[in-house]
Amino acid sequence: MDLLIKNPIFDGITEDDIEKMMHCFQAEKKSYHEKDVIMHYTYANDVVGILIGGSISLNRIQADGSMDMLEYISEIGLFGSIFTVFSQEDDFMVQCEKDCKVLFIQKHHLTKRCSNACPHHSMVVENLLTIMSEKVMNLTEKVDVLSHRSIREKLLCYFRTQQNRSKEKSFKLPFSYSSLANYLCVDRSAMMRELKKMREEELIVVNGKEIAVL
Repeated sequence: MDLLIKNPIFDGITEDDIEKMMHCFQAEKKSYHEKDVIMHYTYANDVVGILIGGSISLNRIQADGSMDMLEYISEIGLFGSIFTVFSQEDDFMVQCEKDCKVLFIQKHHLTKRCSNACPHHSMVVENLLTIMSEKVMNLTEKVDVLSHRSIREKLLCYFRTQQNRSKEKSFKLPFSYSSLANYLCVDRSAMMRELKKMREEELIVVNGKEIAVL
């Protein structure tokens, strides 16, 4: 329940009210292991997933079978087609990155006001709109990263974004280097070679997943 309370969709709502809402929303809890496919997005998919621990990634599957990571969510967060703009030809897959549990709720339970007009339900709707705005901002950040042509430029843009978020000179990558390559839409081997050059040129300092831009 601790992680559930921390989820931004329940911001400002008490633990007792959350427990009542889980019954009202007919929430279904499922567990997943690393690399399990949690769901695919389709127009008919109206389910919202609430992450409880672990981590997941949202990926667009390319025609050649490769994956382009759009979003990485760790510990708490939301996912579902309601947060994604895509065409009928797009294929999106949510994959478990670290063992996790997910609460699934039908979208209409979240977006429609209940007959009792509960104040905490209204707060969920307001929180949902805020979360959707934040996800649009995150997508804009990724578009900015991908707008750069070279691998080095993409890396530096991503690193500076993470640096600004942490408000520190160094930051820790939220995922593996393989996932970073997927996020940047580049070849992992080529990316690792570029990281080595950047270290040798003293542009960055790398200690495991700890990175500092000099």
